[in-house]
Amino acid sequence: QEEILNKAGEYIDKRLPETTVFEGAATADPLAVEPYSGALKKTIAFFADQEKGLFRFVTKFTDVDSLLPIQHKNKTRFRFSINSSRIIKEFEHATPRLEARLQAVSKVAAAGYPMGFMIAPIIADNNWKDDYTALLKELRPFAEHPDLTFELITHRFTARAKEVILNLFPHTGLPLETEDRRFKWGQFGYGKYVYPKEMMAEIEGFFREKIERDFPKAKIEYFV
Repeated sequence: QEEILNKAGEYIDKRLPETTVFEGAATADPLAVEPYSGALKKTIAFFADQEKGLFRFVTKFTDVDSLLPIQHKNKTRFRFSINSSRIIKEFEHATPRLEARLQAVSKVAAAGYPMGFMIAPIIADNNWKDDYTALLKELRPFAEHPDLTFELITHRFTARAKEVILNLFPHTGLPLETEDRRFKWGQFGYGKYVYPKEMMAEIEGFFREKIERDFPKAKIEYFV
């Protein structure tokens, strides 16, 4: 890990005077293995001393206690991947329930970290507005946090992902009907099935209205 952090320092120096942001959860959830690796603790401490370097990661997990005492100096954004209670229960197998995640959020907020909520995947099935209204209500205690972001990611899938999911979970309730979706080419040379434009606009409008009203200090980073 020392070699990786040294390389990160070199990238930061090369891009001066720009600020360089590093993503720590692009391919896996680092908090899940933190009790064994200690990698996040070392990384957060490293970035605390980087004037022009920032670190961020996202997690579904709740074992945050070892990261709370670190002098992070507001250089690490601690993001939580969340969803409605129903979606977590039905589709996010072997992960903590929403209540447990929000308890971890409370600890991280008290430790003064910049924070974020990644609501993903947003599944617009029956009663989705009721489900996500309830979710946003659960998040209101954090509305006054001085540095809070939202990332909004709608459900999408590739043909390959659909095949894998149906092989593993042939009776899944996950919406995978391609005829109900719009095919969209991605930046990496393969396409995904996303919601039709009308539905995307409805979902975006729903979330933006509620977040801008109930979380006036927060920033919506993006909607996709």
